[in-house]
Amino acid sequence: MRGQFAQAVSVIQNARRIVISSHINPDGDALGSTLALTHALRHLGKDVTLLLADGVPEIYRWLPGCDFVVQSTDQRDFDLAIVCDAGTLIRVGKSIVPVIQSAMIVMDIDHHVADGPFGDIRILDSRAAATAELVWPLLNRLSTAAGMNLLTADIAFCLQCGLVTDTGSFRFPNVTPAVFELAAKLQRLGAAPAPICEHVFETRSYASTMLLGRALSSVRLTEDGKVAWAHVTAADFAEFNGSDAETEGVVNHVRALKGVDVALLFREIPGRAIRVSLRARDGADVNKIANAFGGGGHRLAAGCSIDLPLAEAETALVGEASRQLKKAST
Repeated sequence: MRGQFAQAVSVIQNARRIVISSHINPDGDALGSTLALTHALRHLGKDVTLLLADGVPEIYRWLPGCDFVVQSTDQRDFDLAIVCDAGTLIRVGKSIVPVIQSAMIVMDIDHHVADGPFGDIRILDSRAAATAELVWPLLNRLSTAAGMNLLTADIAFCLQCGLVTDTGSFRFPNVTPAVFELAAKLQRLGAAPAPICEHVFETRSYASTMLLGRALSSVRLTEDGKVAWAHVTAADFAEFNGSDAETEGVVNHVRALKGVDVALLFREIPGRAIRVSLRARDGADVNKIANAFGGGGHRLAAGCSIDLPLAEAETALVGEASRQLKKAST
């Protein structure tokens, strides 16, 4: 990928106005990667807009630079658009797509490579555990090219958040020796994993805790026990004054059920399509399931939206999950 990195560095150096974005309902890797880039490029004197359709979820508002994030812009004169961790361009959100497409050059940085690569410059590697793992070498090369150190403690915390969240605290099968080596480098810069784990996995609001309870009380299993699903209804959100961001991580509790290969969490958000998070154990592929409904992600974690009533959405997704598992076993 040396050529792609060199091209990316050159384009960034020549750009003045840059917009950076990622997928809707951003997770730790989406936020960590985009925030790290924003810190670095602003340090280089670039005019950077960090544009995320859903803003910053509560559990990530401790990240340095989260106040950079805006949810809309009228600007259309960007020299460069950088999209991180999105899988496909549409996953940045319908309102954001025209902004990205208006840029003179579009760059795609991602470890989701099966959904539909886009852009003029592509830094893609499905072997990377997180997009943060690709942003790190880009920032190293930018530092060298600019003759200045861009690798600050704030950037290290953002990238470490991406690693910690997309590896499930280094528990998922996507963890490689290179992941631990990068985590060690980031810790040497001041970004220890422990406080990130505390913020993301061990600190919940009242609404988040109650929504977790409602979701777990709704868990159902297919007859063979291989697919489990749960939901959070619009009434649940209203009762506890909760937001979609406060369901972060709930799907992993569903996935933890013994014998389950695929887990799904459905969220009924008033005025919007049903949002679905999908998780798999090694051996299943939820990216294929999400793709069938216009979503995406990677093999073990994906997401999609489906414009159906909750019960119909559950029937459609669970049916597709069962079909995909049977197909994979034959």
